[in-house]
Amino acid sequence: MIRNISLILLILASPVYSIFAVEGIPPEIIKKVDSLFIIASSGEVKYQKMVQPAIDSIAALGTPAVPRLIEKYDTQDARERLTINNILVKIGKLAVPYLLGALNLDNAEQVSRICYTLGEIRDSSAVSGIINVSDHYDWRVRSDCAGALGKIGDHLGDQTVLNLLLDTVETVRKSAAVSSGQLKMISSIPLLVYMLGDNFYGARLCASEALVKFGDAAVGAISDSLNSADTLLGNLGCTTLGLIGTDSAIIVLHAQIHSENPMRRIMSVEAMYLANNPLVCGFIELAQPHETDSTVLFYMNKIIDKYDSQ
Repeated sequence: MIRNISLILLILASPVYSIFAVEGIPPEIIKKVDSLFIIASSGEVKYQKMVQPAIDSIAALGTPAVPRLIEKYDTQDARERLTINNILVKIGKLAVPYLLGALNLDNAEQVSRICYTLGEIRDSSAVSGIINVSDHYDWRVRSDCAGALGKIGDHLGDQTVLNLLLDTVETVRKSAAVSSGQLKMISSIPLLVYMLGDNFYGARLCASEALVKFGDAAVGAISDSLNSADTLLGNLGCTTLGLIGTDSAIIVLHAQIHSENPMRRIMSVEAMYLANNPLVCGFIELAQPHETDSTVLFYMNKIIDKYDSQ
């Protein structure tokens, strides 16, 4: 009883209860969404059992609640942003037309978050709208556009993701690399291989993870890049081949264990260890007697021990 009285007082004391209706939204909807949202986004332990029911109650209002939630999406509070996203995703496809209509808002943060939510809803009807804002002046919007297109998985967005792989902002390139792997775009392989030498480690690693998803289809392009003057690209290319782990990937790595560069030999042997492919044993046993670098020998011994134990 005391808990319920405290909650009522908290709601009544909240400034979101305005006597002025927000334009275009019925005042009763504003009042209901705002009061429930206080509970839904609460981080207080004493209200934790009421959070999910409040989220469910707002979602149950359906599309009438969406405009008010969009307005709230300019919040700087991380918990509130997550709550809004969760509610909109729960409303699902019915919210998509309203979210698409809000992509022309002046507030770039809101537009970015709306793109993110559209990706979470995963409705292909949103793809065209997302493409239309993919050249937004704000990098956050472009990044969330790239991420959303990958999550939705509609190939109508392929060319846009390819364009974003070349963005000047590193975080956008990272998001586009992730989406390339999700969309399994063969046409993205050359750009992803090039990105293995990106200045931003996040973009490099996401490009590697995406290439692994292509398997043998990516081996040829990675192999061609290993002699690049950019040693960073070649070294991560070796690791990527190890993670792909197919016979053709191992054959390419075998050539690298004879490199004059000790670091390249280290990277290739370490990649072979990651591969979980017994084909590496024969190659390592042949190369081991001729190796002089202690670190390379360390990884060679790890490979031999690994397969001896099996």
